[in-house]
Amino acid sequence: MAIDYPDIISEYMDASKRYETDGVQIFPYLEPAEIPVGGMCNLALFLQSAVDVPVELTLRPELPQTSRFRGTPMLAIGQPELSVSLEPAQVGILFVPVRTTPGAKEGRHQMHLNVSATAQEQPTRVRSPETAGRFRSQLIDDVVGLDLARIIGVPYKATPTDKISLPLRIRGKVESIDQGQNLATRFQALWSREDGDRQIGALQEVSQRRANIIDQLQIEPLYVALFVEGQRRFAGAGLPLRIGEAVALGKILTYTVQHFLTSGDLQDGLLVPMWELANEYELPTGDPLWVVRNVGFHHLLRLSVALSFGLVRQALGIHPWNVEERRAVISLVANSVESRQTLPPEFLYIPLLMAGAFISQQVIMDGEEGEDSRRLLEKAKAARADVFDDPDLAEANLIFDRLMDAASQA
Repeated sequence: MAIDYPDIISEYMDASKRYETDGVQIFPYLEPAEIPVGGMCNLALFLQSAVDVPVELTLRPELPQTSRFRGTPMLAIGQPELSVSLEPAQVGILFVPVRTTPGAKEGRHQMHLNVSATAQEQPTRVRSPETAGRFRSQLIDDVVGLDLARIIGVPYKATPTDKISLPLRIRGKVESIDQGQNLATRFQALWSREDGDRQIGALQEVSQRRANIIDQLQIEPLYVALFVEGQRRFAGAGLPLRIGEAVALGKILTYTVQHFLTSGDLQDGLLVPMWELANEYELPTGDPLWVVRNVGFHHLLRLSVALSFGLVRQALGIHPWNVEERRAVISLVANSVESRQTLPPEFLYIPLLMAGAFISQQVIMDGEEGEDSRRLLEKAKAARADVFDDPDLAEANLIFDRLMDAASQA
């Protein structure tokens, strides 16, 4: 296999187990997987071509029937046969609206998809059917949406098949059926070989300049730059930072960079997306610190929130928030700051400043006393007493206090 293109599906879903049909990897899911009689759901299929030639993928659904003999379908799909044309190595997602029919029966059922793919030319494989991946971190256990799966790679295995089964449950009934339900399918492209070329170019540049880049990301200048940039960015999101908050934020951002500089694989996960973006907009990359601060802040912030959740888990021994909640917070914080949309103050603390408190004495600047930043953060949090008076934040308040205590005893 001359080329090994990145796995894109794992950027969107936890897809360690997937299917493969004639060179096309498929990860299907129903959303929601429980629907009422007269209701609708979406069948979504991530499609990732593993070959270097155009492929025509055909899907023929087998829908559950009301009975084995002379039964009627309990689900309706706009077309009895679905087809998608994939460009070489292309990745995309096919959305297929599905509705229940009036005669559908409540209970657990199975939808089956017969799948086949036809290559227009003799194909060469450009993605592996399985991989162990290179991403390793004790602090990040979920990489969805972090640009780590496609850059570094995570484990997956594709099982060859020509028939996929999807469980669903029909329960309840809608009060009125929307007669204008649209059953048209829609395909959304997610990745092309041009995206792969940009990634390869950025990776080559980072690899060639790796030693110089790392040398210019020393803790002291990095912290100063991120301390200032963090204040500017969060103020733009309607959340001016108090000095203790700015210090703790600067420390967790700096800690995240230093964590990702500990190995070549992690370095790629941190730097390559930043260099991709800089190259796409023809921005200068001669000053790595400038790139991290001005081009890569959004990527760094996503990584920092994910890493912060890991630090909280490390301190407490458990994850207080499930994976869906964590993904939602990562997106909310990073996207609000990037788009200058108002960010509620509790999401500065959950989990960024929680983790910032926990590692405060692991990122010490020259002339700083170990307790200085902790005291400043205590004072800043006390000034936001109205936020933490919310009963819904009682658990978060207790977690924060535990982490502050742990930091003081470190």
